[in-house]
Formats: sequence, structure tokens, C-alpha cells
Amino acid sequence: MTATEAPAGEPAGRANLYGLDITQLGAAIAPFTGPAFHAAQLYHWLYGRQSTDLPSMTDLPSETRVALEQRFRIGWPRIHDVRRSTDGSRKYLLALEDGGTIEAVYIVYGERITLCLSSQIGCPLACRFCLTGTMGLVRNLTPGEIAGQVAALARDTTLDLSRVRLVFMGMGEPLNNYDAVMSAFRLLTDAHGFGIAPRRITLSTAGIIPGIRRLAAEPSRPRLAISLAATRDDLRDDLMPINRRYPLADLMQALRDVPLAPRERITFEYCLLRGANDSVADAGRLARLIGRLRAKVNLIPYNEAGVEGFATPDEPEIARFRDALRARGVTTTIRWSKGRDIGAACGQLASQPVARAAGG
Repeated sequence: MTATEAPAGEPAGRANLYGLDITQLGAAIAPFTGPAFHAAQLYHWLYGRQSTDLPSMTDLPSETRVALEQRFRIGWPRIHDVRRSTDGSRKYLLALEDGGTIEAVYIVYGERITLCLSSQIGCPLACRFCLTGTMGLVRNLTPGEIAGQVAALARDTTLDLSRVRLVFMGMGEPLNNYDAVMSAFRLLTDAHGFGIAPRRITLSTAGIIPGIRRLAAEPSRPRLAISLAATRDDLRDDLMPINRRYPLADLMQALRDVPLAPRERITFEYCLLRGANDSVADAGRLARLIGRLRAKVNLIPYNEAGVEGFATPDEPEIARFRDALRARGVTTTIRWSKGRDIGAACGQLASQPVARAAGG
């Protein structure tokens, strides 16, 4: 996207520079500035310092700042509302310039902070157990709207970006918005941008095989997580309709072709649904399915989110499933979702207005 282009519905006027890479930024401001290094200075202000205020960028000449402010603006998603969980997590409702809204989550795991980012407004995949899937797809997010979630949450929480972890696990299927997600990833990992290490970023997909193959060929990419939910094609076809297009055998072959770094593993996210996919036999099939991969499993007890027909297994059943996997040599953890009391857990994001919590 160039600085003169905008997502559908964006207000007319000064073009938004936020989300442009260094080449695009240089091309946009070249007619209004002097030396080429001014683009690098501006780039660092936008992404390294997360600044939206052109007049404060004092290493740029004053006449350049005036010229740029007359023609451009710098904007990222605006915090519309925040809900605060008893566990310290926060769910953000973010307003976009065209009137759309998305949700992002600030997750607290002890001393570790993770930001869960959205890549689309809604989601087209219609996984039956996911509240986001009930929205359908409204539109893809731009690189600036994706990276801007990090900037907005970092400013609100005074977050140390050198220690944060990012997960593309919010609203949307990231690999269905591949180019924008990867453009945002490069801004987030650039040493002159946000400076976040690639190994601290994970992308979760329902199994879009062409996107997985594109990702495997990237010189730098996020870690890969697969939302699985079933070990049989018939059940996964029902729970996750994308499986009808990319069945399990094809998905596993695509994953075996992904080159992994020495200590890297593919994560399988397995949402446990009472009576549907939580038996010891399911655990055995899961172990066999991923047995040829360097992998680990995150068991995610279903977060009840207003979708009818699904329930959370009891804790003894969850533990039995975990133990059955571990007995077969599979590295397995139970991921108790954070923010369940504020609708911020996995599968609960639906871009609905939220009431501000007391003190929020």
C-alpha cells in the first residue's frame, strides 16, 4: 500500500504514513524532503519510538516537518475501551479509521507479557467452536493496523518491547492476509523498527497449506502454531470446515516440509471439547498424527463463549488426556487461557463493544 492509498472507508485527506516500510516511506516523502536518510529517521520515529507526532521529530529539519505535516498524518488503531481481568490481563477494543473495530489482548503469565493480535475484522473460516467465526469476514487489516496494535498497547501499558511475546492468534486467519501480516512482522522485527526478536513471535493458522508453504520459504518468519481440534478428518471437517479443503494428511506433509531451526518446534493447539475430542483414543491418534514432527502440544480447555453445543471437559478428563500424550512421548502442556472472565480467552474475541471496568 502506498501513502496515497487507503483501506475501504478510510476518511479522505492527508495520507497515513503508518504501516509503510522504509522503501515505501522514502518514496512517499521524497518530493517533500531533502536527503534520503530523512526517510530512515522518520522510519525510526514511527516504529522504533512509536511516535505519531511529526513536530516532535526534531532531528528532521523544521521545514521538512512542516511540509510533511501538511500532507501526511500518522495514525494507528485507537483504544476505544478496555476490560481488565482479575488475572491482570486486559482486552482492548480498538477502533479503526473506517469505523471498524477489532480486539487485541494483553496477557499476563507471571513475569511474561504476551500480546495477542488480530489480522482481520472477523474471520471467514467459521470454526464451529469459535465466537469470532460467527462474525464472518468483514475485511483484512493493513500492515499499519496490525503493527499499530502493538504500538497502541505498548503506549497504554508502558510495555518493554524487548521482552514481550506476540501471537497472531486474535481475530482472523493470518495466512488469509499473508502479505499484510508479513509486512507487519518485518516492521515488528526490524532492529530499526520495533526490534522484537522473530523467535518471540508466533503465528497460529487453522491449516492454510499454501500459506504454510510460503511461510516456510521466508528468510525470517514467525514460529508456527497449528489449530488442530481433531485427529480424524470427519470430525475436523465438521468442527473446522477448512479441513475439507486441506485435510489432515496433506497438512502434516506440508508441516514436515517446513525447515525448523535447531531448537524450534511446531506447536499444535488442541482445543479440548467435552465428549467430542477428549478421549484417550483421541490422544493416541494425536500422538501418531504428529509423531514424525518436531512438535509440542498445547491443550486448551474450551472457553465457553456463547457458542451452543460445546462444553469444557472436567479437570480429571483434561489431565487424563495430557498424561496419555506424555506417556507416548509427546511434550504436552495445558494452557489455561487468561482473561476468561472478560471474554478475552481463545475463541472468545468477537469485536463486540465492552463496558469499561471500574478504574479502567
